[in-house]
Amino acid sequence: WLQRQLTALPGLTPMPSAANFLLLRGERSLVPLREALERRHRILLRDCRSFDGLDERWLRIGYQSRRRNRRIVSALRLEWQASDSSPL
Repeated sequence: WLQRQLTALPGLTPMPSAANFLLLRGERSLVPLREALERRHRILLRDCRSFDGLDERWLRIGYQSRRRNRRIVSALRLEWQASDSSPL
C-alpha cells in the first residue's frame, strides 16, 4: 500500500524492498522536504546522505501501522506539492 501511494507522487520514486523500510528517491534534494515534514508534521524520515552511494536525493521510510502510513503519505503529498510552487 505505502509503495503504491508513494509511486503516485510525481518526481518521487520508491524503491522496492524486502526489508521493513523503503528508499525514496527524488528528482531533486529531499533535505528541504525532510525538514518540512519534521518541522510542520513531526514526522521523522531518515536522511540517507551518510550511506555509500546515496546523496541528498534519498530518504528512508520505515513501514508503520496503516494509520501512520496514511499520515506520512498525506504529509508527503502536501509538502511535495507545495515545494513545486515555492521552495520549502
